[in-house]
Amino acid sequence: MVNNSNHSWNLQSFLDSLIFELDKAQDALSVKGLNRKLTYMVKDMNLELQLFPEFDGDTVRFTTAKPGETGASKISFQLGSIRDTQIQEVTRAPLTQDDVSIEEMGLSEPQQKELKKLGIQSAEDLRRTVTERKVALGKITDNKVDYSNLADVINQSRRRQNPPKVSQAKVSQAQGKTVLTLEGENLVVAQSLTDFPAAVLNDQPVQVLSASENRLQLEVDPAALKGDSKQLQVALDPYAVFTMNLQP
Repeated sequence: MVNNSNHSWNLQSFLDSLIFELDKAQDALSVKGLNRKLTYMVKDMNLELQLFPEFDGDTVRFTTAKPGETGASKISFQLGSIRDTQIQEVTRAPLTQDDVSIEEMGLSEPQQKELKKLGIQSAEDLRRTVTERKVALGKITDNKVDYSNLADVINQSRRRQNPPKVSQAKVSQAQGKTVLTLEGENLVVAQSLTDFPAAVLNDQPVQVLSASENRLQLEVDPAALKGDSKQLQVALDPYAVFTMNLQP
C-alpha cells in the first residue's frame, strides 16, 4: 500500500541522479590514481544493505533500516580493485588551474545540472562539445540551457588557456599608410567578437587592418610616433587588454 506522504518520481530523473553520483566517484578515482598506481580494496567482499531510499527529484538518499523494520529495499555490493591504467581509460582528466569550472560560468543552477548530466564539467568541455563536435545542446536539453552567454564563456576559457605574448613591434610603410605590426602568440583566440580587437595610441583610436593568432596590424598616424610619449593600448578581447610603451 502506498503511503500518502510518498511522492511520485520520474525514472529518467532517478537514473540521471544515480549516474551523476557515479561520475563524481570516477572523478575522485582519477585524482587518486595520480598519486597511487594501485588502489587496494578488499577482494570478493559482498556487502548487503537494507535501506529505505528517498528521492527529492534531484538527489537519491538512503536511510539504514533498523532492526525489526519491514519494507526496506535490499542493495548488494561486491568490492574489487582497479588499476591506474583502467582509471585513465574510463575517466576524464582532472580540471587544470587554467580551466573554468561549470560553477564559475555564471549559469543558473538548473543549467549547471543539465550540463553536468551530459558530462560537461568545465568551459573547455563545453568548447569541445559545441565548437569541435558540433553538438546541438539546445535540442538535447530541450532548450533548458541559455545560449546567450555560452560564447563568452568559451572565449574566456580559451583566453585563460592561451594568454597573449608580444615578441616584436615594428613600423613600416604600405600603400601610403604607416603600419604598426605586433607579432607574437595567441593575439587573437576569441570568436564571435565583432568589436575586437581594438587599439588606441596616445588615447586616440587607431584602425585595425588585420588580426590573426600571430600578427596584429594597425594603421597609425606618423605624427603620433614622433613624440616622447608613445603609449599603445590594445584590447584583443574582453579578457585580454595590455599597454605598451613604444620605443624608437
